[in-house]
Amino acid sequence: MKELCFIIPYFGCFSNYFLLFLKTCCLNNNFDWLIFTDDNTNYIYPPNVHKISMTFFECQKLVQSKFECNVKLRNPYKLCDLKPMYGYIFEEYIKEYRYWGHCDTDMLMGDLNGILTKNFLDKYDKLFCLGHMTIYRNTTENNRIFMSEYNNRYIYKEVLETPSICWFDEEWNNDYNINRIFISQNKSVFNTDLSLNISMSHNDFRRTKYVGVENTTAPYGYEIEKKKEALYLWDNGQLYRLYIENGILKRENFLYMHLQKRVMKLNLSILQMDKFKIVPDEFLPLEVEYVTINNFQKIKKRGHSWHTQRILKDRIINKIHKILHIK
Repeated sequence: MKELCFIIPYFGCFSNYFLLFLKTCCLNNNFDWLIFTDDNTNYIYPPNVHKISMTFFECQKLVQSKFECNVKLRNPYKLCDLKPMYGYIFEEYIKEYRYWGHCDTDMLMGDLNGILTKNFLDKYDKLFCLGHMTIYRNTTENNRIFMSEYNNRYIYKEVLETPSICWFDEEWNNDYNINRIFISQNKSVFNTDLSLNISMSHNDFRRTKYVGVENTTAPYGYEIEKKKEALYLWDNGQLYRLYIENGILKRENFLYMHLQKRVMKLNLSILQMDKFKIVPDEFLPLEVEYVTINNFQKIKKRGHSWHTQRILKDRIINKIHKILHIK
């Protein structure tokens, strides 16, 4: 059997750096990506990324055919809630894989081959608890655990019958999610956050880290100021950041980098490079061949970022739309 595939239903146009996402997937040749999409852009997909043409209407029909309740899948964003159900909904597509998962496309992959080894995967039924990437052992039982009763409720039915987002796919603001259901079924779950999930609340890059289900009032934490001067690199399939601490140049490796809601500039020449840096909010060539403690301070680590202003503008527009809709 093949090792693992990621299922991505995506409807509409991909981001301007989708080709960079594909580049970082390509080097992880132990894994496949199945992308169900209506985007007809003539991308060159690497051998391990498989485009499956599907309209959103066809996706709606497929989802509804799997359930007896009235599924209120009215827009593609609602698919976030259905991510834990993909192993059941798309079951016919993943029969040859030992594991399946879901991930987003506003990401850069790191060394999945080196981190998600067979020995590591074999220890768990479920890995990670964040919506931008979660992995499941591909068994009939696991793919239907989302249907299990939890605290005297069948949460998945409520999720399917609710048109708005319920955060069923991740640990976020309640305990009625797929991760809690797996834990309640005594499944082996790996919850440690290996991602480089960039905060949406800051212009500069700060990691938002999931710190545990026991921290119910603050399950996520932002990094402290000293990491603001870090250098973020994609280097021949390795994704890491460098920073100076106590006079020592330190390195941290990550499974992937998530750039949620970031408008990133991309010069197409980056696609031909084996190494590049990521700054707010642009992908750029690295000025030096090797980063050392002596040249670290001279390397540019920031660009022109209007991220928080864009987020604020979007929130204001959404509030106006809601007010007008109410009236």
